Amino acid sequence: MLICTPYITLRNGKRLFAHEKGLDAFCFEVTPEQQQKYLEKKAKKKSNKEKKDEEK
Repeated sequence: MLICTPYITLRNGKRLFAHEKGLDAFCFEVTPEQQQKYLEKKAKKKSNKEKKDEEK
């Protein structure tokens, strides 16, 4: 599966935008398992944030 994004975050925390390098987007290959793991992690973060908002 090919994933494309308009920017990447470097190890020092700085964002590098594709247009700065003359590209439309940075693209990289991921396996379906990696994609599924990312989506599960993202959903878990979202549900945790909603729980914190409810407690307030």
